Amino acid sequence: MSEANFIAETTWRLVDDPARLPSELEALAGETLVGLDTETYWEAAAKRSRVSLVQIAPPAGDVLVVDVVATGVEPLRALVEAPSVRMVAHNARFDDGVLRAVGLDPRGFIDTLPMSRAVLSLVSHSLAAVTEHLFGLPLDKSLQKSNWRRRPLTRAQLAYAARDARVTLRVYEELKRMLAERGLSEKVLAAAELKPSEPRAPRRRRTVAPAPFVLTPEDKRVVTRLKKWRLERAHAQRVPAYMICSDRTLEHLARERPASLEALASIYGLGESKIKSLGEDLLEALRAAAE
Repeated sequence: MSEANFIAETTWRLVDDPARLPSELEALAGETLVGLDTETYWEAAAKRSRVSLVQIAPPAGDVLVVDVVATGVEPLRALVEAPSVRMVAHNARFDDGVLRAVGLDPRGFIDTLPMSRAVLSLVSHSLAAVTEHLFGLPLDKSLQKSNWRRRPLTRAQLAYAARDARVTLRVYEELKRMLAERGLSEKVLAAAELKPSEPRAPRRRRTVAPAPFVLTPEDKRVVTRLKKWRLERAHAQRVPAYMICSDRTLEHLARERPASLEALASIYGLGESKIKSLGEDLLEALRAAAE
């Protein structure tokens, strides 16, 4: 079976019974590499994202689509926090932030986004663009913006969610092979691993501007949308736009895509007071700009 057919014919199992989840996860014991993806929805009243699904793709067999609204996240702790398990995600900082926001402490994320940027020359390094380039498989991302809060979710939504976890694992394997061919594996893979301590770095205001960011066309589109949000916010508060966020801050946000208040602490120009007053709105603006 070709890679494209393997991905397109992804099989999955929905787990929405708290009593069944532990045994389903036990079947993954011994796996050292899985694809992991999350689906979230925005809760306007709380001004924050909530996790709806966690999808776990082993190298072979069904993808587990875990309805954490029904099961809770606690049964996932052993897998997510195991140092021996590598969890592959595209733009893993987002999924890392999602899991940390519900009290989990991920230990082994590998991000395929910097791997792609290191080895592929693409206009966009979105998962859809990378998958189509590597396997000739266009990904329909129309369900990305669907209602992940409603229950029951449709079979189309569940299939979409499962496929993204499977795709990410295959993308990782192919990018790793390409990096090895070019002698880049060790350096790039080290950079692609999310260190457990990174999201928990002390909040401190940066006093020295980082070097200019190298932005992809996709990143630049996100910056343009963030500038529109910044201008609207500045008009509402009757202050100059730079007092909301500097251009360098917006560029750093577009490049790193933080998904939690803790992760905002690593962004240039965002100190503790600004994160406290602006952080939730900034995360929502970034989420909307990246869609």
